[in-house]
Amino acid sequence: MMRNERDRFFMLVGLAIVVVSSIFGYVGYRWSDSAPVPLTSYGNPVGGSFRLVNGADGSVLDTDFRGRWMLVYFGSTHCPDTVCGATVKAMAEGVEALGHDRARLAVPIFITLDPMRDTSDILRTYALRYGSHVTVMTASPKMIEAVAKEYHAPYVRHEGENGDYTMEPATQIVIMSPTGRYEGSLPATATAAEITARMTELMNARDGH
Repeated sequence: MMRNERDRFFMLVGLAIVVVSSIFGYVGYRWSDSAPVPLTSYGNPVGGSFRLVNGADGSVLDTDFRGRWMLVYFGSTHCPDTVCGATVKAMAEGVEALGHDRARLAVPIFITLDPMRDTSDILRTYALRYGSHVTVMTASPKMIEAVAKEYHAPYVRHEGENGDYTMEPATQIVIMSPTGRYEGSLPATATAAEITARMTELMNARDGH
């Protein structure tokens, strides 16, 4: 086989591999996007399992937070600071006010309802505005929709002008115990002081105080 023919042969083989890989990758993506998302409520009226991606692009399970209180809120980075930003700030400050030892046992979690725009990089930058206590998460639209349903958060898209849109944020902060049980909720408008008071009450009850 002449050198030019050999080079052309290997180029065609390489091109065929790329095309086939792309087809299988697309089919796999479409299948995973339409496949049902396996989640469980653990018997909770609100809340349950999840498999999400944190701001560091790492896969995170709800069980990774066993032993810690979770304060779960759904919103988006395009949500006004006076709404979502105020809630995230209150969660962060409310947990910090618990004191060093107890603050380590509680984690404010912000889950985006807008995964198409809120990439891990964007969420990471967003979280930095509120200190080190906040954990940010995203996932595929199908997973976000399923988790939002578990936690009774809206998954409602409001269309705007010129293709723009907004996602309706949650109206509550869901509180999950260190054993993954639903412990109630707070309104998304709760202040840092109200969050601190509620978490102190729950922690004292659990510690037998």
